[in-house]
Amino acid sequence: MMTVLRRFLVLGCLCIVHTVHGQSFDYAENSLYILNFIKYTDWPEKKTHIVVGVLGQSPVADELQQLFSHRRNSNIQYSVRHIAVGEAREVDVVLLAANAAGQLRAVTQATAGSPILIISEKSNMCHAGACISFFIDEDNDFKTSYQLSLRNCGQRGLKLSDEIKNNAVLTR
Repeated sequence: MMTVLRRFLVLGCLCIVHTVHGQSFDYAENSLYILNFIKYTDWPEKKTHIVVGVLGQSPVADELQQLFSHRRNSNIQYSVRHIAVGEAREVDVVLLAANAAGQLRAVTQATAGSPILIISEKSNMCHAGACISFFIDEDNDFKTSYQLSLRNCGQRGLKLSDEIKNNAVLTR
């Protein structure tokens, strides 16, 4: 009886570990998403240098830095830097790490009306003011997906291409 119970517990633990692992982000993939969000966003003024400000701690910052370093032949230069809320108006894209999601309201207030693309690593943040919010799609083999608020983008004067819109879960 004890052996059966132990096997059941071990199997249960393995299932939990697999599920938790399956629900984590692939940060290299997220950095590619972010690059495409930037490439397929029309800002009110033409950009020759895009600055991504990272608020909080995220492995995506290093992934973006590495990705941008390989894009030297592009017409647009890219850079990444860590910022505080007060510096959010100085960048073109704000990436809110999951551990900084509580600062979204302060960021949206500090950048209201500015053409700044706000991307959150925490799901369902479009309702709180983010333009794009990553999430793990449990119905699609735990793949990374994203929510998009056309309203929030529009209020910032940003227009996203159909490629971005067609692959998003649209929110209000």
